[in-house]
Amino acid sequence: MSLVGLVGVALLVCGCARTSGRAPAEEAGTFDLGAEYSAYLGGVAEAEFELLEPGSDGAWREVRGGGRAVRLAAPPERIASRTLATDEILLKIAEPERIALLSPFAGDPAFSPSAEAARRLGRVGGFSTEEILAVSPDLVFAAGFNTQETLAQLEAAGVPVLVLLDHESLAAIEGNIRIVGFAIGRESEAERLVASMRARLEAARERAAARVEGLRVVHYNGGVVLGGRTVFDDVIRYLGAVNVAAEKGLVGWPRISAEQVVLWNPDVIFTDSYEEGGAAVGVPNGTRAAGLGNVIALAGRDMAAVSHHVAGLVERLADALARAADRMEAAGGPQPAAVGTE
Repeated sequence: MSLVGLVGVALLVCGCARTSGRAPAEEAGTFDLGAEYSAYLGGVAEAEFELLEPGSDGAWREVRGGGRAVRLAAPPERIASRTLATDEILLKIAEPERIALLSPFAGDPAFSPSAEAARRLGRVGGFSTEEILAVSPDLVFAAGFNTQETLAQLEAAGVPVLVLLDHESLAAIEGNIRIVGFAIGRESEAERLVASMRARLEAARERAAARVEGLRVVHYNGGVVLGGRTVFDDVIRYLGAVNVAAEKGLVGWPRISAEQVVLWNPDVIFTDSYEEGGAAVGVPNGTRAAGLGNVIALAGRDMAAVSHHVAGLVERLADALARAADRMEAAGGPQPAAVGTE
């Protein structure tokens, strides 16, 4: 989840939030852990974007990528967003009067650290095509997990739709911020946001330093594990630890048994909650992590982050891993990894 080097999804929410069971109606029905996720990952492979200024036929700007060419005749003045990632980026770098509509996720504090700003703006809407068209947007930001039918309806109505296909890594998140900045003519603001995010990431990694290197980590919640090509995996590797699910070749958010987690016997198990004070869901006992007190619940909105707010996830994971390493050291240091059935 972990190219956001080129453009990704909120996910989320699309990504980590998918394990919470708390998704607005349309999104809950349009994205699952099976075939559609595979199709999404296939789209990410074609997600290289070309930013042209001026665009073809004398357009102000043009963005090409993901099988689309989005031409903008002038700077957009009525911008709509259908993804949490672009909601949050727009709230940070766009002039408020240019934001015509945000997705339902934007105003939900369970998912977004920007919820208060979104509520102050007062333009949080729904996912329906009719509601989006009602605000007469001259640019809509969408994601690869939005339904193709909806995207086609918007394009048929003559609305430019910029689809960000990649939210799978820290690099992709940076890329998405820059693409949004380019598309709305706020490049300087986008660069400042990237620089601020990167500074927080580097400071978090410095705090974790060698203490967390090699720690074997699993994110497991409600029967779903986070594997490779997720933001979680990218962050874990960025901090120097090992995501066991990715090490075992798992990709995305596959379902596995609690028994398999026990066989892996990780040093640390992360889970997440979208309810205040919510408990971990389906996290197994009988692991080194459980024995050491290294089963750690993080706020769902941190786990869902695929905008600049991912810096909060990195900071909290770094600090949690450092504390877990201290508990392991007090218990006698790392133990050999279990060799279980794959």
